Amino acid sequence: MATDWAGMASAYELSFGRLCAGSLPFLIDRSRVAVPGTALDAGTGTGSVAAALTARGFTVHGVDADPGMVAFASAQHPDVRFSVDALPRLSFANGTFALTVANFVINHVPKPRAAVQELARVTADGGLVLVTIWPSSPISPMNQLWNRVITDSGVIPLSGHRLPAQDDFERSRGGLGQLLAEAGLTDVTAEQIGWDFRIDADQLWIAVEAGIANIGATYRQQNLAGKRAMRAVFEDITELGELTLRADAVLGAGRAP
Repeated sequence: MATDWAGMASAYELSFGRLCAGSLPFLIDRSRVAVPGTALDAGTGTGSVAAALTARGFTVHGVDADPGMVAFASAQHPDVRFSVDALPRLSFANGTFALTVANFVINHVPKPRAAVQELARVTADGGLVLVTIWPSSPISPMNQLWNRVITDSGVIPLSGHRLPAQDDFERSRGGLGQLLAEAGLTDVTAEQIGWDFRIDADQLWIAVEAGIANIGATYRQQNLAGKRAMRAVFEDITELGELTLRADAVLGAGRAP
């Protein structure tokens, strides 16, 4: 798994963690077709999915590549077991879990195909795999905001990174569905989900200063003048008020054969 947020758990929880938690109602609703038992939250981050599944009646093991995230999640949710582990090679036996979830993780791993195959491997026969991703189009209001901050401030953005073609997949309903099917899952579905993400502008800026995601990495590579320019544009756009940003994602589901 990616370690973009290593050592940044508190800042992530206040910002992008809240954004990603918007998928929770959809994940919990889809998990109802799984018999409560053991569940894996792969790429648990600050543990919000693991905690929600625990409340749903599952015995949950949350794993993350970053020890700081694991420590944070453990402190926040002491009734859930967390440990350091990473896709695409998990330290669990075949068929360990009745339910396996990866919430906005497959977007960030270097080998998405191998990662989904690993999720299928650790899921028991007939068990359920749930995966969420951010689609590549249309450009989300959040990314439109960051694109404007970069453009209007005149800073140089961080260079993008594309995965090798053999590892990448189309970030869409069709692309995620194909990825799940190629992993050997059956009864595959992929649906569009969405919600309104509300956050104070200052809380969102915490993520930028912490270096989280591409916008944070771009901010951190600037000199003082560039950082001040980015902040000034952000203040001008948001007026430092409460933001409401539409978030759209894709939720994929499949059964282990």
